[in-house]
Amino acid sequence: MIPEPRPVISLVIPTRERAHYLDAAIRSALVAADAADAPVEIVVSDNASSDDTPAVIAGFDDPRIVALRTDRRLSMRENFQFALSHTTGDHVLFIGDDDAVLPNGLRLLADLIARHDPDIVKWRVMTYLWPDPRTGAAGTLRVRPQALDGRLKRLDPAAVLDGFARARFRSYHDGGMIYHGCISRRLIARAEAASGGPYFRGSSPDVFTSLQALMVTDRPILRINLPITLGGSSPRSNGAAGQKLAVSGASAEGTEFARFIAETGTDPYQCRLPVSCPSLTMMTLDCLQCAAELQGYPLKIDAAAWSARIAADIGRFAEPTRSTCEALARVLLGPDFHLDDPASESAVPVAPSPAPAPAPPDGPALRRVSTTLHFEGGRMTADAAAAADTLDGLVRLGRTDARPPGALGRVRNVLGQHARARWMLR
Repeated sequence: MIPEPRPVISLVIPTRERAHYLDAAIRSALVAADAADAPVEIVVSDNASSDDTPAVIAGFDDPRIVALRTDRRLSMRENFQFALSHTTGDHVLFIGDDDAVLPNGLRLLADLIARHDPDIVKWRVMTYLWPDPRTGAAGTLRVRPQALDGRLKRLDPAAVLDGFARARFRSYHDGGMIYHGCISRRLIARAEAASGGPYFRGSSPDVFTSLQALMVTDRPILRINLPITLGGSSPRSNGAAGQKLAVSGASAEGTEFARFIAETGTDPYQCRLPVSCPSLTMMTLDCLQCAAELQGYPLKIDAAAWSARIAADIGRFAEPTRSTCEALARVLLGPDFHLDDPASESAVPVAPSPAPAPAPPDGPALRRVSTTLHFEGGRMTADAAAAADTLDGLVRLGRTDARPPGALGRVRNVLGQHARARWMLR
């Protein structure tokens, strides 16, 4: 019997000025590549960092690492495209420099690709919060066992895209993600040929490509309810910084986020909204419309549904950001869009500020909040690589039987994760 061909996987890690987190991301990638049973290249693209990033990358002597460095600071989109242009794999996935890959994640991914030959592979991404020296918060791994039952699904990309058109989606992650998702080389080539330009566009290239991929593929989306990568959230995340400034009304002047805005503003491959717009909902609609235009896709949005969703989002913002976003929304939805008078009873409510988190324990601990397990402190969550290893063991990703379980097996998987979580902390 002829063995199934193993795909070449390109794992891309764009980075800038975050040497402290990058080390864990690369370590986790190498461990996953060792177990992948498939060729893996790890492309690390340093966007002209001035910290210890070059030294961190140079400290890894492994032929699978493709070390890149730009000669000047690029926008995030430009660095993504620069890194993509140096990949050679049949399938490509991106993670952030504060993220990680599960030890057996690439093995699972390679198996799925070899068995099904998809254009788009999606998985469940759990969250890791890096320790924050400013607040004393410990590293925390958040796991939702009910989302990790091992079920394998095939999704109709046209149906998913219709959900976006009707503003019925949970987040842009519902699309064809290359960031914490995997995209085939043929889909990338098809998208670039149709648009006549780069694969990545917009101030949030992961949002744009998530929607563009749905318009390009002619194959079902493959989604597995298991983790392959782990999403890290660090105190220096750009998205979180923009949201905090919008809600608080504070000025971005002098911040890293302000520099991010300035660099993106000179990038020619943008959509209609300025990068300074902090509304992720508006940015999603902007990318959706821009991708449809570039790909010649006959998109018809539900303007009323999108208006309501955007109003709920920007109603949280302080002035003058709120009024600025209201004016920008008219660019996307037409001149009839407006927010209610904040003084009226029908005004969009502003979400209250969250209560401060309790102080973390001295040693490892396990809390159950609703249906989420929280691992806090200790070696198991010291950094993203350690947290990825913890999660891998919790869901038994290294098991040899890669077939998705039946209904009873899924229930046992979820219950087993609770039991293993308690055992691991003894």
